[in-house]
Amino acid sequence: MTFLFSGSLLRYVGYRRRIDYETGTLAAAFGVLFSDYPDLKGLLTQPDGSLRRTLRLAINNEVVRSDLARPLAAEDAVEIMTAIAGG
Repeated sequence: MTFLFSGSLLRYVGYRRRIDYETGTLAAAFGVLFSDYPDLKGLLTQPDGSLRRTLRLAINNEVVRSDLARPLAAEDAVEIMTAIAGG
């Protein structure tokens, strides 16, 4: 599976737009991602370990709920979108 990054998240992953992992579930993918990029964990998760409500995930261009038990196939692409605030 592939994580796709854009915007402000790029600086947390060394400006890599794509990061590939071989995992079976969304939870496993995030586990490996947070192991490789620990600063992302505090940014993307709440203290209880769940994903922040301000995030949206798109799997293969379809916005989905943050179901961490969701199985992933090798060809799946997961895009993490963060809320944009302004004034």
